[in-house]
Amino acid sequence: MHTFSTIALAIGALASFVSAQQCQGNIAICPNNQDGVSSTYLQCDSWAQTFLSVDCPTGQVCYANPTSPNTIMCAPPGSGGVPTAGTCTGHSAKCASAGQSGEYFSCEPWSGQYVNNSCPSGLTCYDNQQGTGVLCQ
Repeated sequence: MHTFSTIALAIGALASFVSAQQCQGNIAICPNNQDGVSSTYLQCDSWAQTFLSVDCPTGQVCYANPTSPNTIMCAPPGSGGVPTAGTCTGHSAKCASAGQSGEYFSCEPWSGQYVNNSCPSGLTCYDNQQGTGVLCQ
């Protein structure tokens, strides 16, 4: 029981420290600046100038918004961008390896980044003629 109490106190102290960090303005960050890990994020209470812990919607985790510094988005785990796929706008998509697999990248408009996606089982990905979407055949 003593060990559990000590751990609980340490966690409580750490949570208080994180919440007590000073901030200014309307900023939000993921805990420890780590994407896709935490189901909470830290929102600045500009009146008190300290961070408050806020829960993402059920089943979602915190991601830094790469197109808008000091803002976050909550999204399903694994939905963070794929840096090697480049940037995107709107609802575009492109095959990871056209005609070779069913894997493709779809754009997350809020972040301007492509995320991993795949065709239904047994289908292969082909880029459309306009180069803005994919066909699964």
